[in-house]
Formats: sequence, C-alpha cells, structure tokens
Amino acid sequence: MVVSAAWQFHVGGFRKIYADIRAASPACAVYLHKIGIAHWSRAHFPGERFNLMTCNAAEQLNKALRGGRNSPILELLKFIQDMMTRWFNARRIKSQKQRGACTPEVDKVLTANLAACKGSKINMVSSWSVQVVGRFGEKHQVQLKEKRCTCRMFDKLKIPCGHAKIAADSLGLPYSSMVGDTLKPTEWVLTYDDCVTPPEEGVDYDLPPELGQKNVMPPNTHRPSRRPKETRIPSTGEVPVSHSTFQGKTLLFTAHVQTNLYDFRRPELKIPSQTSVPDA
Repeated sequence: MVVSAAWQFHVGGFRKIYADIRAASPACAVYLHKIGIAHWSRAHFPGERFNLMTCNAAEQLNKALRGGRNSPILELLKFIQDMMTRWFNARRIKSQKQRGACTPEVDKVLTANLAACKGSKINMVSSWSVQVVGRFGEKHQVQLKEKRCTCRMFDKLKIPCGHAKIAADSLGLPYSSMVGDTLKPTEWVLTYDDCVTPPEEGVDYDLPPELGQKNVMPPNTHRPSRRPKETRIPSTGEVPVSHSTFQGKTLLFTAHVQTNLYDFRRPELKIPSQTSVPDA
C-alpha cells in the first residue's frame, strides 16, 4: 500500500490509500508522516521528479565497487576512475547511435501509454484542448499547448500519456514534439559529452614545498576483530536469499522435467520416474 500511495499522481488517490494504511497500521502511518509526505509521495513532491521514485544509488554503487573495495585508497580511486571511463564511453557510443526522435526508454513508455488508452473517444474543446473519454466512461482534459492532462501523468513524467497521444493524433501532432526537452536524444548525448580520462601511470609531479613539510597521519581508529564483511547489511524488512535456495529450485525443476520426458520416436516408452535427483 505504501508503494501504491507513493506512485499516485492525484492527491485524492493518495489520500484514499493513505487512509487504508492508517487503518491497517497506525504506527506505519506515523512513521511515514515523520519522514515527510513530500519526500516519498509523487503527488505531493513540489519539484520535477520525472519517473525516478528514489535517489538512493548507494546500493548499485557498492555492488559496482566490490572488486576494488578492499584495495588501498589510491588504488580504489584509480579503480573508480577507470570504471567511470568505461561507463561514459559505452553510454556515449550508445547515445550517439540513437537515430529516433525519442530515446529507447521513452519509446517504451509511449507504446505502453497508448495501449492503455486504446478504444477511447475524443471531443474537441478548442484548437489545442481535447476531452478524451475512456472505454469505461472516465473523462480527461488534455491541454496540448501547455503539455498538461488531468490524469497528471503528462505533467509529472514529461512524457505524453495515452490521452495526450490520442489528442495529438486528432490534430496531427508528432509525439516527439510533446516529450520534455530533458528526455530527448540531444540531451542524452550531451549527458556523456565530457570524457573521463583513465588514470595516468608513472607520472611524477613537483609538490609545493609547504606540502612536503606537513605531517599527515592516518586516522586514529581501531580495527575490529575478525575479517571485514564483504557483503552489505540487509535493510529492515529485507529477506536475503541464499544461493542454496536458487540451487534447490533448479534441482527441483530438473527433476520435474526428467520425470515427464518421453521418447518422441517411441511414445510408448516413458522414462521411469527418479526418486532422487542426481548430483549436478
């Protein structure tokens, strides 16, 4: 319910689900209220969030740095610099190969939005305003000049919703003209326009005299006993899945397939069932 409330575009829809959360768990409602509704609710967020509902990229970054996390600090910095060089170059090549009017991810959203509103009818209000009536009688007002729709999906994501696409078809407008400027291929290319150079090897620099006189000592810390952990600590409510669970499911699936195999050349011969799964 929290996820559903966070993704709501309308304040009214958010209030309805938030009331259900308060009825199901008052403690959870108090916790969410202390965080701040605008920090996790799309309907109350005052800025431009587009389709990003989280700003926590630490977990992905920790996974990417797993190979160099145990290295000394200078080697870790070189590892990060080399990784960013590869990332920027790969994304730069991919963005420059895009020839369409929209990026691939935006094209997927446009296709899904149009399929969701298939069968709707339109009523012209003015030269730039259209009323879209859905299959079940729901009505939405589209303002093409202001790039707005009463469903608020167009307003929040900066991508034409299904109602806006149907309205654009009625006026002969291309979909790419209604997509936000930050989501167009030109901005995608400019994002990776700068280069991240790889770390230099074997280069000596002349240090200032005052820098060589400073005594820089490591921080006064105490290393805990036992070996340091290499895996992250699971978040509250997160259930870690061990490798044996996936291996067990694979073995069970293999046993199920093996006990239901037939010889297609001789259908009367069926492979006998196996009571145990052989070792992989």
